[in-house]
Amino acid sequence: MVRDVGRPEPLPNEREIVERAMKGDKRAFERIYRHYAPILFSYVLVPMLGDKDDAHDCVRETFISANRALPRYEWRGSSIYPWLKVLAKNKARDLFRASGRRQRLRGAFSHHMGVFGDREPETPMEEVVLRQNLRKRIDGVLDGMNPRYARVLRLRLLEDRSREECAELLEVKIGTLDVLLFRAVRAFRKACEKSGVQFDMNEVRA
Repeated sequence: MVRDVGRPEPLPNEREIVERAMKGDKRAFERIYRHYAPILFSYVLVPMLGDKDDAHDCVRETFISANRALPRYEWRGSSIYPWLKVLAKNKARDLFRASGRRQRLRGAFSHHMGVFGDREPETPMEEVVLRQNLRKRIDGVLDGMNPRYARVLRLRLLEDRSREECAELLEVKIGTLDVLLFRAVRAFRKACEKSGVQFDMNEVRA
């Protein structure tokens, strides 16, 4: 039960359970997860992110990080919840930053629509031709990049695949995917500059 948004009830004998989890007891860690994951999801992450799928991702990443950091955890107060809450909020902020970079990169591709095709198409057929030419120009930039960077940009931004699907296809964790996308943004910017494409530096900062 939750007394209020900020103060969930601790587990019975929580300190003992936490100490067992710190020593690698998987059942003890599962008890912590089952008790606090729903609270973090409903009262911390969904309100922060406004998206249940993103909140689920952050819950998972929160407890992965918690499991790794537990051996160094220092018991304070009467519950591990404040520590978990800080971890969860940090994961949400990381996701915000990654999402912001992604939106700026989407804007850059929209910007290139104007750079590569400097006039509006007059007929549907002309629009198809211009879009095909645009894609060739973008592909030309991507082809000159590190193949791994080019692939993450194609999957996430051109094909608009989910973070989960991209991570699975690239065989990386969600957090690693975000870092990879960040580096790919920077590489894409430099590749555009090298190829002579005018790049709006205010739209993409990486």
